[in-house]
Amino acid sequence: MYKVYFKNETSNYILNYFENYRKYYEKLFEDSWIWSENQIINSYIDESLNRYNELKGLIVKTLKDENIFWRKNDYSIIISWRTKYIFINFHEDNDLKERFVVNISIR
Repeated sequence: MYKVYFKNETSNYILNYFENYRKYYEKLFEDSWIWSENQIINSYIDESLNRYNELKGLIVKTLKDENIFWRKNDYSIIISWRTKYIFINFHEDNDLKERFVVNISIR
């Protein structure tokens, strides 16, 4: 089993992705005159946190395995997540059993 680490840039990319998701729905329902406006906005805030944790958990679960069969020679993989594809580039240190996510793209 490998330990999986995220570079600051990749962590910030994931945080920004879900922050933009949250902000989109906050603005969509802001001043909408719906009586449960705050409840709807809070549910999207909670959902963005859940999706963030789900995505990071999926990446760690995938990269911690000893063998990643579908990886390319250049240490990149593509993971399917919900309706999106996650493109990941990583480096690994076989001696320390560590993998570092150096680049990520959600499409």
